[in-house]
Amino acid sequence: MKKLNVALIGTGFMGKAHSIATAVVPILFGAPIEIERKVVVDIDEELAQNAAKQYGFAEYATDWREVVSRPDIDIVDICTPNSTHAEIAIAAARAGKHIMCEKPMSMTVAEAEAMLAAAEETGVVTMVSYNYRHTPALQMARKLIEEGRIGDILTFRGYYLQDWGADPEKPLSWRFNKALAGSGTLGDIGTHVIDAARLLVGEFASVNAIVKTFIPERPLPAGRFFGPSGAASTEKGKVDVDD
Repeated sequence: MKKLNVALIGTGFMGKAHSIATAVVPILFGAPIEIERKVVVDIDEELAQNAAKQYGFAEYATDWREVVSRPDIDIVDICTPNSTHAEIAIAAARAGKHIMCEKPMSMTVAEAEAMLAAAEETGVVTMVSYNYRHTPALQMARKLIEEGRIGDILTFRGYYLQDWGADPEKPLSWRFNKALAGSGTLGDIGTHVIDAARLLVGEFASVNAIVKTFIPERPLPAGRFFGPSGAASTEKGKVDVDD
């Protein structure tokens, strides 16, 4: 059986989720390959070391550039803030590594096009982590639509309900920082609804949107912020993305 070694870049919430997926996919779906959780990377050595132990990786590292160039790495799994996706993915593609990249793919269209070009040059397999398109409900909806069993689709309405960001006391993570996240709701959770729409009813002819920032400032994180459970400090900072 062929073995593929995975390098996970990023040890936060999604890094943990991807580690669980990597562990259970061969068990649940009988994958025709063996997946080895080879190395996990974080710029904080202590976090990287802890993640290797907790997530079941053989090694840890702090320099992603060194890791993606290693000959024993087959897949690079990118679970870092949005602003870093393009640089890591392009380097991985040029090193001949297959790529799993968290959504949104990039900060700009130009970055996405550069990522695609790098992958096409080397022929590596790539995927953006739109996990909801693989849920049974969406796949069944797609089947019903393609078979014409519900007629012509006239409208599509999608929701993604996530409430932790409605708490003004939740810390100012990178997700609320435009320089790191690119956009707020659309880039974080709205992107899943957009992907579902494209999967079910096709490409957009035109786009318009209403966005608003309801919570203009938040407490700065006390230490590194991983997600909704992160600790907050008493000092506050500006939110510059939409809610």
